[in-house]
Amino acid sequence: MNKTSRQLVSPSGKGRETMYVLFAAILVAATCATLIFLNQKQSAVAGLESFQIRAFSDLNDKELAVFNGLYTAAVEINGIHDDEEEWLTVKQLEGELMPPFTKDSSWKKSGKYTWDRVLRPAGSMDIALYTGHPEKGKKMGSFILLFLHDHAKKQGNARTEPTHAPYEIWYHPAPGKTAPQVATDQGFISAGWKEVIAYSGEDEVKRVKG
Repeated sequence: MNKTSRQLVSPSGKGRETMYVLFAAILVAATCATLIFLNQKQSAVAGLESFQIRAFSDLNDKELAVFNGLYTAAVEINGIHDDEEEWLTVKQLEGELMPPFTKDSSWKKSGKYTWDRVLRPAGSMDIALYTGHPEKGKKMGSFILLFLHDHAKKQGNARTEPTHAPYEIWYHPAPGKTAPQVATDQGFISAGWKEVIAYSGEDEVKRVKG
């Protein structure tokens, strides 16, 4: 009787098939991650108009401190105007210890900005501009906190979007830039000013993801 012979046959690929599948899976995952990142980045860029900049990426640290102060002060100034129909003077803002107008330690560290208030009423339109310039020699830009109220229509800014805030913050890289004569978007844009948008953190995620 013949003995049954046994022979161990090794796989021809010696595990290469598994390696190829793993490599393909890694490649697909990396490609998907890259496409998602690029898509989010393109969405973020598309979210701004050509005349707008981001506060948290386009301003330096000291300018950002000034912007944060203006952003907070705008709510207070606007609320007081709604209640009392007057725009606070720079001296009153200093007396209220309201950054960036009050001359405290933060003011000294953030460019020692000098502020002035200009009122430009035109018919039913109530316009107020708070313009700030840094101390001479500081490598910082100029800011304008703009309020533009149409009392006839009882709405905020001249734009028609219902969710638009009744104030805007504009920036110019030149430290001594004066306010444009025409207080409209086009007037600011023509003079080289950029509207500062406060996209950051949670706001940015919500805006990108919808």
